[in-house]
Amino acid sequence: MKQKTYSDIRPEKNFSIENIENGKCTVLFFDDIQEEKQESTNMENQEIVEKNVYSYDIYSIEVPYRENLEEVIESDISNWLKDVKQKAYDKAAEEIRKKRNKLLEETDKEMCLDRLNLKMPEELTASNLLSGIKEFFEGLANIFNGKMAKYRQELRDITKQKGFPYNVVWPKNEDQK
Repeated sequence: MKQKTYSDIRPEKNFSIENIENGKCTVLFFDDIQEEKQESTNMENQEIVEKNVYSYDIYSIEVPYRENLEEVIESDISNWLKDVKQKAYDKAAEEIRKKRNKLLEETDKEMCLDRLNLKMPEELTASNLLSGIKEFFEGLANIFNGKMAKYRQELRDITKQKGFPYNVVWPKNEDQK
């Protein structure tokens, strides 16, 4: 799991081991630590005070605890961080895709051919047949080029967004009330 955090305390290390219970523990990894100056007003004397604020990403993973776990992580921190970041990405992407697939499923009925409202003429003549074919293709064009088709394509393209999966902009369904 990835979480953006802000603090006036800089993490001492790139990771910490917490919640050691029943042979398991949580390892928190701190990445992309940024320092910035922030001004605030001291409430006692109304002076403007400048302080350091840190922003960073926290990734967490639960692992079996062992006595030398800290040394094991320190000796291969880049691979641990790479692995936990990939797992966080995969989990977030899976959740977004799951929501997207549900939204697509909810709109499947809008794309069915029965939405064309086709009527079969009782008497088949050349002009009735041509008129029916014309209606059919007009109905198809409305389905495949309409608002619902655009919405569904935007849902499918969610994985192509720059911030995927952590910063997703969901399309609006124009047909939804």
